[in-house]
Amino acid sequence: MNAPGIKSGPNNPMTTRFGMDTGLVSSEPNRSVEWFEQERAKIFRKSWLPFGTAGEIPEPGDYLVRDFSVLNSSLIVVRGSDGVIRGFHNACPHRGNKVARGKGNTRGFACGFHGWTFNTEGALVFVPDEEQFFDFDKADFCLKPVHVDVWEGFIFFNMQAEPGESLAQWVDEIGEGVHGYPFQEMECVGCWRAEVDANWKVVLDAFQEGYHVAFVHNLSAPDAFTDNDNPYCHLFGVNLYQRNRQMSVYAPPAREPSPTEALAFRFGATVTQGAAGGIADLPKGVNPERSPKWGFDIDIIFPNFRLLPGQGWYAVDTFWPVAVDKSVYEYRLYMPTAADAGQKLSQEFTRALLRDLLREDLSTVESVQAAIMSGVMPEIVLSDMEVGVRHAYKVVESIVKDV
Repeated sequence: MNAPGIKSGPNNPMTTRFGMDTGLVSSEPNRSVEWFEQERAKIFRKSWLPFGTAGEIPEPGDYLVRDFSVLNSSLIVVRGSDGVIRGFHNACPHRGNKVARGKGNTRGFACGFHGWTFNTEGALVFVPDEEQFFDFDKADFCLKPVHVDVWEGFIFFNMQAEPGESLAQWVDEIGEGVHGYPFQEMECVGCWRAEVDANWKVVLDAFQEGYHVAFVHNLSAPDAFTDNDNPYCHLFGVNLYQRNRQMSVYAPPAREPSPTEALAFRFGATVTQGAAGGIADLPKGVNPERSPKWGFDIDIIFPNFRLLPGQGWYAVDTFWPVAVDKSVYEYRLYMPTAADAGQKLSQEFTRALLRDLLREDLSTVESVQAAIMSGVMPEIVLSDMEVGVRHAYKVVESIVKDV
C-alpha cells in the first residue's frame, strides 16, 4: 500500500485509494481481554520491538535492563567485550532470579541468589560448589539469548526463536527513506514517561492524526500547525505499507513566531519552526514531497514505535501494553549537542513546549477508554484524515484474525 504524496478531497479519499473501506471500526479490540491476549501472542511475541539506542551502551561492558509487562519478561542488552551488542533474558538458568538491574558497566553478571556468574557474552563462567551438581556442564546453562539488531542506532529485539523477518525487512520502506538522517549527531535532551489507563492502541491513536490539533493544542500551539488554508491540520502526505505508515504534518510557511519562539529559532531548532531550517539536505523519506509547508513526519514502525524526524531535531516514542486498559507511554526528544548557552535556552523552550503538548495529547485517552469500556461506544467513526488510525486497526485485525 503505497501512494506517495497522496492528496485527499471529497472525490478523492485516501481511505479508499489505499484499499480500505470507509465504514465504522469496531472498538472491541480496545476492550476485549481475549483480543488483548491474542495481540500479546501474535503481535508482541513475534514482532521486532524497540529497546533503546546503541548510544546508551557505547562501551564494552555497558548494559541496560528493561522489563516488559506485555511479554512477562525482563531483558538485558549488553555490549560485549568484543563490541557486539547482544540480548539475553534476565533470568538465571539455575532458579530464575534476575542477574542484573538498571544500567551500568560490568565485566559480567552475578546472580545474587546463589552466585552463578556470566560474562558479557552470556556464558556461564563460575558456579559456586559446582561439584555438587549432577552431570553438569556449564555450557548447557548460559543466559538464554534474545535476538537483537540495530537500525540507524536504534536497538530492536525479537522474542521468537527464529524471527520470520530480519529487522531490515521489518522496517523496510521507512528504513530506506530515512537513511542518512543525522540520528547519531544528536543526543537525548528530554524524556517523559506516563502510565495511563487506556489500551495501547487508544494511546497511539491520539498521536497519528492531525484532526485534534486545532482543539487539543489550541492554547499551547494555537497556530503552529494550522492556518486559514488548513484549519484542521490536514496531512499533506501519506504513505501506507504492509504494516508501517508514514505521514507528513502541515506547518504554515508564513507563520510569524511569537517573541519567545523567535528567540529560540535564533539559537537552535525547535519543533514549531517547520521547514524554516531548510529541506534540501534531508533524506528522500523525510518530507518526501519537499514541501515548504512541512512541519515534521510521523513514521510508525509496527507495532509500537513512532519516529518523528524534523528539521534539526527528532523524537521517538513507544506505546507499551500492560493490560487491555493500561499502557505505558514513553517519549524522547533528540537535538544536536548544545554548544553554548543560547542553544541550551532554545532546547529548554522546546522541552517545555513538548511537555505541554504531550500532556494535552494524553489528556484525552483515559476518557476515550472509559467510554469504550462502558459499552456506550461499540464502534469508532473515522474521517479520511484519520486514515492512519484506520490503517493501524486494519493491520492489527489482519494479524490477530490471520487474514
